[in-house]
Amino acid sequence: MADQTHSFIDTLLHHTSIRAFQDTAVPAETLRTLEDVAQHTASSQYMQQFTLIRVTDPDLRQKIAALTTHQYIAGPGTFYVFVVDQARNVRLADNLHAATTCLTDWNAFLAGVFDATLAAQNMVAAAESTGLGTVYLGSILNDPQQMIDLLHLPRYTFPLLGLMVGVPADRPDAKPRLPHALAVGRNSYPQPADTPALWDTYNQAVHTYYADRSSQPRDTDFARMVVANSQGDPHHRGEIGRILKRQGFQLPQK
Repeated sequence: MADQTHSFIDTLLHHTSIRAFQDTAVPAETLRTLEDVAQHTASSQYMQQFTLIRVTDPDLRQKIAALTTHQYIAGPGTFYVFVVDQARNVRLADNLHAATTCLTDWNAFLAGVFDATLAAQNMVAAAESTGLGTVYLGSILNDPQQMIDLLHLPRYTFPLLGLMVGVPADRPDAKPRLPHALAVGRNSYPQPADTPALWDTYNQAVHTYYADRSSQPRDTDFARMVVANSQGDPHHRGEIGRILKRQGFQLPQK
């Protein structure tokens, strides 16, 4: 039992995103198990506020690949979309002639985000523990309205993230993580006295990682990546608030 625990933790500690998959189908029973794992994830107030969509239609996957700018979505591997879903619960409340305001406010929307995100992470952990590879696709939010239209999502839902699962065609090295002292505080926000030195060491580690990796090496470090991300093209992400309102979520700003 101890060896199994160590093996699972070791898998989590060496997580890498896989973007190239072998043309080998994941068995249907394995996919069903992963989907069951997602469903059995802890859920806020047991409201089960997410829906999982497995996208198998080649034309639909090609359209999503174009939207995300990641062509591998149209290739080998299984592609999922995790959807924040209050539609079921709103419908149930309506059928019982109950008020639905608390199912469409900020608290309800965030609860759906938590449910979907935790379920996705559980699926990733389960998949990687069996030797499969995964990669998250936040890029489905490049055009949320198009995703809503492509997947025929009803009101009170929102596509949160995509996930590819498959047999890895490569195994990249794990990226270096922030120093523990910068990422973990005790009783307050972490502000170690040697923060500048920690940042210097970490930036050098990230620079070395990208310079030495076999696939698409580049000259960068973490600080430069943050700056580049702050100036990146948000696509249609600036419209998310308006789209959420159109989807029925009441998220007032006070």
